[in-house]
Amino acid sequence: MGLRTTSEQTKQEEAKVMKIRSKMTAAGVVLMVLALVAAACGGGDADDAESPTTTVAAATAETAPATTAPPATLAAGEEFSAGPLGAVEVAPGDDVQIRSLEAITGDVAFLGIPNQRGVKMAIEDYGPIKGHNVTFGVGLDDLCSPDGGQAAAQQIVADPQVVGVIGTSCSGAATAASPLISDAGLVMISSSNTSPALTSDLAGTPGPSWNKGYYRVAHNDLFQGRAVAEFVRNSLGLSTAAAIHDGDPYTEGLASAFADAFADVGGTVTTVAAVNKGDTDMTPVLTEVATGSPQVLFFPIFPPEGGYIAQQVGSVSGMEGVVLVGADGLLVDNHMELPESEGMYFSGPDLRYGSNRNSVTGKSADEFLAQYEEEYGEAPSAPFWAHAYDAAIMLLSAIDRASVDQEGTLWIDRQQVRDALDSTTFDGIIGSISCDAYGDCGAGKITVVHHADSSNLEAGKQNVVFSYSPTAVTGDGFVPGSLGVVEVAPGDDIQLRSLLAISGDVAFLGIPDQRATKIAMEDFGPIKGHNVTFGVGLDDLCSPDGGQAAAQQIVADPQVVGVIGTSCSGAATAASPLISDAGLVMISSSNTSPALTSDLAGTPGPSWNKGYYRVAHNDLFQGRAVAEFVRNSLGLSTAAAIHDGDPYTEGLASAFADAFADVGGTVTTVAAVNKGDTDMTPVLTEVATGSPQVLFFPIFPPEGGYIAQQVGSVSGMEGVVLVGADGLLVDNHMELPESEGMYFSGPDLRYGSNRNSVTGKSADEFLAQYEEEYGEPPSAPFWAHSYDATVMLLSAIQEASNEDGSGSLLIDRAALRAAVDATMFDGIIGPISCDAFGDCGAGKITVVYHTDSSDLAAGKENVVFSFSP
Repeated sequence: MGLRTTSEQTKQEEAKVMKIRSKMTAAGVVLMVLALVAAACGGGDADDAESPTTTVAAATAETAPATTAPPATLAAGEEFSAGPLGAVEVAPGDDVQIRSLEAITGDVAFLGIPNQRGVKMAIEDYGPIKGHNVTFGVGLDDLCSPDGGQAAAQQIVADPQVVGVIGTSCSGAATAASPLISDAGLVMISSSNTSPALTSDLAGTPGPSWNKGYYRVAHNDLFQGRAVAEFVRNSLGLSTAAAIHDGDPYTEGLASAFADAFADVGGTVTTVAAVNKGDTDMTPVLTEVATGSPQVLFFPIFPPEGGYIAQQVGSVSGMEGVVLVGADGLLVDNHMELPESEGMYFSGPDLRYGSNRNSVTGKSADEFLAQYEEEYGEAPSAPFWAHAYDAAIMLLSAIDRASVDQEGTLWIDRQQVRDALDSTTFDGIIGSISCDAYGDCGAGKITVVHHADSSNLEAGKQNVVFSYSPTAVTGDGFVPGSLGVVEVAPGDDIQLRSLLAISGDVAFLGIPDQRATKIAMEDFGPIKGHNVTFGVGLDDLCSPDGGQAAAQQIVADPQVVGVIGTSCSGAATAASPLISDAGLVMISSSNTSPALTSDLAGTPGPSWNKGYYRVAHNDLFQGRAVAEFVRNSLGLSTAAAIHDGDPYTEGLASAFADAFADVGGTVTTVAAVNKGDTDMTPVLTEVATGSPQVLFFPIFPPEGGYIAQQVGSVSGMEGVVLVGADGLLVDNHMELPESEGMYFSGPDLRYGSNRNSVTGKSADEFLAQYEEEYGEPPSAPFWAHSYDATVMLLSAIQEASNEDGSGSLLIDRAALRAAVDATMFDGIIGPISCDAFGDCGAGKITVVYHTDSSDLAAGKENVVFSFSP
């Protein structure tokens, strides 16, 4: 999504933001949840082997802790412990070593030279890392070829001080360089590679040339191929097309992506032909193409071969009047200067950066270009200069976050660098940057420009005639996606639904969430002239039956676009499949069961469905937090747990039990009660047989209250420490005298100066408005999550909708999901961005200690333990 923070952040502030968004690696999660499987992403054994550049003993996967950002400094005598890929030691006074690997000689130097210059400018703007300057040494040349990429990569990995690489320029060079970089435990970030083979098919399947540690901020050419296909078919209205490539992974991949997409939108591909690099006579291939009588020729190749095609096409019988379309490889000065390039269309990354700023350095596109021209006496000759700048900042920020200082020596953990890149989320000159599971980190926005005058290149580069985004298309009409479109007639409201627990024992949870949704809608305002409503709030009854019944009502209305809910994980397990099958989205503020998203190691949960998202934490984090608190802060070694069979309570009890065993505790009993039980003596008697020091019961009132009230009367349970979770961190439980002395885990509510960057609202402002409107504070802890979830949904609808010229609003369901997938903004709860399975919020957990049932606010604020992934 195109959401950006409203304030410019310093590097230190960015580091804090990125630390909040840090996610556990697969190794850490395996340790935390012993019964769960490891990540399903393949790609070699680099992460399982000790790096050849290790300078301290690397921890094995069996002993490594969950990977979190290291401390900024180590105390004198404190030992640095490296992760499974080893660490780089930078001695006092030495530079941090990265490398620039770009095409800086030959026919494609026009691409690599501005990229290398962009890296240099980024290093200067970022400055030293913890007192150490950064250098990329002598710029290396990828020669825009596999041989060049391989040779340079061999040179890079032979130097144990190199931490990461910015490059390559060309996808062909990356296919040979990336495996070597990956196996050595390094990272490589490209600003201009676009071949799908290097990342994925955007549907969860890694490309044949994907390797761990490879990232890019350039688009995936599946987007560019689709953009060109839709432009040709829908804007130009042409139905037949041919394509020419030169066998390079970039050119062949883009030609193939175009051909597939063109057929998908109803066009006919007459020929897909190939030339060789170095060919100068294009008559044979053009003659072959002419036999199919195409109306369009798409040739996404580089100069000089692209220039020969443009110069010779007019002399081939049957090719008169054929529309010529090139891609970003030809959207460069030395091709556009050719007279024969006049009249051509060119696709490429959307360069309309406007007021975008890199949120780490504060630099804008205009400031970058002014400095570039002042230093080098010319404008950049190719379109990926901003991508190179942002890629370098991305790498430097990751190194900064993954490094620790010890009396002037800097230790940089290689696995931590990868983890930091995996959790990247910041605004660049190019827009929002965050990485999927296969290293695609940039936007998929593409434009097509029309070039009319070879003496005025800038006019051609800026003459945008078509725009494409994974979430919207503009040109001659709206192109619906695979899940259909909701049409909102002039004057009609956009229909959402609120599906929360608003009656019964758990209404304390759903009512404040519904109220927060209402406040968020008021703050956000109309979307392109249409008001938004959630109608009559629906009740999930905190049960599968309630969730299913309400979901059936929702999907029966074709005007509903999305849902905020459910309150309870059990309700979501029944509602989510129906919502998903109908092509809608559902965003929950308080569901926390791992079953609804994933095991945080790449395996979807048994109740995961496409279109389901949440901003609440995953209870694998909360289970770990409680386990570490009990074992390490309280110093207790035996514990029991009680759940009530609900996916939330059973999942959290299981997560705690697994994590407690992992940190050296003994789980004496995991028992169950039934919802509706009032006599807890039998289950407490069962628990007492194990003589636990702690009882963790992550269930809701009233059952949780009965446990607290009855536990003291059961022999063997005297003095047992009672710990509840967020289901009991609510007024109607904390008001019980028996709740005094309890600990409660839940989301970290210390929001401080956080503001929702879309509406500008802070936590204090929200709470003041809430109490003024409703005469009481929120009774449960997920009010801010609900506010942010609603803003997240409204923002996605805004991005996924188009006006048709008559006052109707067309909301594409597939585009809406894509917009939510790409979410990246700051909420009241902190930075929000979504992983592949819908976990979008932070995993920060606190434990509070409650001592006075007459002062609930004091108990909620009495934080005695903090956990962050």
